Amino acid sequence: MKVLVATRATQGTRARDFSSCISGELVWVIDPCPVSLRNLNGPCGCGRSFTGMSSDGSTTTAVVREIADFTRTDYENALTSSLEAKGWCACCYSRTVPEFVGDLIAMAEPWPIGAVVGRRLDVLSLRAQLGPVGPEG
Repeated sequence: MKVLVATRATQGTRARDFSSCISGELVWVIDPCPVSLRNLNGPCGCGRSFTGMSSDGSTTTAVVREIADFTRTDYENALTSSLEAKGWCACCYSRTVPEFVGDLIAMAEPWPIGAVVGRRLDVLSLRAQLGPVGPEG
C-alpha cells in the first residue's frame, strides 16, 4: 500500500519549511485551524503540514512510499494508537479514524513512489521525485 511518510527532502527550499518529525514515520493531516485557513503562510502551519504518528512533530514535506503487506486495518490501528498515545479522544477531531485513513490513502494513491509532496489545505503538490528508496525517508 502507498503511504505518506515524513521526509526532510527539499526542506529549506521554501522560506516557511519546517520539520520536527522522524524521517520515515507515517504522517497524517490534521484539519486546519481558523488562523491557518485565513493565512496559510501565517504563524500556524497546520494547513500546510503533515503530523508524525510517532513523534507528533510536524513537517511541510512527505514522501510516498510503498509498504509491502501493510493493510488499511494496519493504517487504522497505527493512527488509533497514535491518537490514544497523545490522549486524544474521538471528540477531539472532526472525522473518524477510518475517514482519516481513507483520505490518506486517497492522497498518496495518485503519486508515484518517491514523490515528495507539500500540502496546501487539501491539495498536495509535487516538490521533487526521489528514487524508490530516497534519502531520509
